Amino acid sequence: MGMGLPWILGLPLSASVPFAPSYTYTGSWYSSASFPVGKTRNMASHKLLLRPCTVADIPSLAILHNTCFAGPRNELIYGKVTIEDKLKHYEDGLRVYFDNGSSDSHAEPYYVVCIVDPTLDNTIISYAIWVQFSNGYLPSSDPQTQHSYLPSGANEALILESERKAAEIRSAHPARFQPHWHLSTLCTHPDHEGRGAASMLINWGLKGADETGMVKCFVESTPRGLDVYKKRGFTEEVGVLEMDMSGHEGGEKVGVARWVALMREPKR
Repeated sequence: MGMGLPWILGLPLSASVPFAPSYTYTGSWYSSASFPVGKTRNMASHKLLLRPCTVADIPSLAILHNTCFAGPRNELIYGKVTIEDKLKHYEDGLRVYFDNGSSDSHAEPYYVVCIVDPTLDNTIISYAIWVQFSNGYLPSSDPQTQHSYLPSGANEALILESERKAAEIRSAHPARFQPHWHLSTLCTHPDHEGRGAASMLINWGLKGADETGMVKCFVESTPRGLDVYKKRGFTEEVGVLEMDMSGHEGGEKVGVARWVALMREPKR
């Protein structure tokens, strides 16, 4: 069961801090040293907290994802799907990543982390999914390139095309067949952009990649997000994913969607 097209069409756009008490999840690194207690931004009078997500967070993550990735491309996929069915589809896709923490059904560790605002009753304002490909990239270990069902009314042709192209770009660079980390999802609520939440989530994964094996990291970014990732060390462009939406009903208003694959070398 995969995330399907909206997760692919929604492809995204460290300071020294104290650490939280021990927290056990999947993977040897996903533990106490992974989660900073908080970080005070110059532009804010309070801290944002980074923590691991749990199964209980899935409904909130689905709503946040729907808010962040709303727009013409998403409308092409879900324009004929009820909001209830769409959110259920998101929730089922997210659940794949948490299954990894309680079973042996997946070979790769999936890390779902989020930023909460303590002044808003610890509301989740941003989240990320990092995938640790311990033996190199395999589409079968990438939920974003496969699915088992679609909600009624979804644009299946567009979803299948996106999954195929995502698998192609993620298999194109030789370094992808070596151990690496991949930032597969990153989103921040529009009302909370510019507060440093996304940077905290990016830095968390980069730290993990460096500390668990000094491996490369990859991400696919829209043109709008390139500067954000390049400032974090994703300086090498290693591929381009383009999708011409004009061949799909209503897609003439969207035209060609474009993402750039970026690579970050480990820091020694």
